[in-house]
Amino acid sequence: MKLLQELREHIINQYIKTKEPEGFNDDYNLIDEGILDSLAIMNLIAWLEKHFSIEFDEGDIVLEHFSSVNALVDFVQKKRAASADY
Repeated sequence: MKLLQELREHIINQYIKTKEPEGFNDDYNLIDEGILDSLAIMNLIAWLEKHFSIEFDEGDIVLEHFSSVNALVDFVQKKRAASADY
């Protein structure tokens, strides 16, 4: 799945400063483990909007959407599907 791979690689390359954490997988909690903080989330939003041609609404900025790679994939897929409906 290209979306999953792109998001995983972006998270690893941009937000994991050292080697990949032990036990890192697509359900790894990016917030609780300190990989994403508020500034990183804002940067990630900008990248997601540009890279995937989606637009975040104020109500979209909730921690659950950024908790893991899988959560991000689900959110991006829903946003893309919603924009395709219009």
